Amino acid sequence: MIIPGALRRMGDELGPAGQLAIVLLAAGAFFLFFELKPLEARNEQLDQQLARSARRDAVPGRARPGDTTPAAKVADFYRFFETGEQAPAQLNRIYSIGKEAGVELRAADYRMRPTGTPIERYEIVLPVTGGYAQIRAFLKKALAEIPVLALDQVNFKRARADDPLVQADVRLTLYLMRP
Repeated sequence: MIIPGALRRMGDELGPAGQLAIVLLAAGAFFLFFELKPLEARNEQLDQQLARSARRDAVPGRARPGDTTPAAKVADFYRFFETGEQAPAQLNRIYSIGKEAGVELRAADYRMRPTGTPIERYEIVLPVTGGYAQIRAFLKKALAEIPVLALDQVNFKRARADDPLVQADVRLTLYLMRP
């Protein structure tokens, strides 16, 4: 038996480190052929399937998810402002959120500022009276529920230091797409 003797002699010459290296090479080859190659083939199939699906679902002028071209990014940006609601409906939501939070909303000042873009910008100056926590809760909920609303400035005033009510002038900006 020449082969077992040759293997034993080769094992003795390699030592433990060499034997471990051969075992690791064999394990790597096993992993490559029985795990990695099938995964690569499956990945290629999925890429082809995705490409077919994208061609089938493609609509001119509309960005696909994951599209990173500048035009697609701009289209996604403008799509964010398409809420489907006009300014009066959004303002009603702001007032209803204020009532839920327990703050008193007085007559507000609304101005539409031209932007030169497809986005309309409504500046809202809203005098509010209530507890500090109530005003914070109102602002937090309004900004969470109306993602196209931005808080620009808040000024708090108290008549006296021990007065529980706070008067605040809230400046908000509502961004909407032009109809």
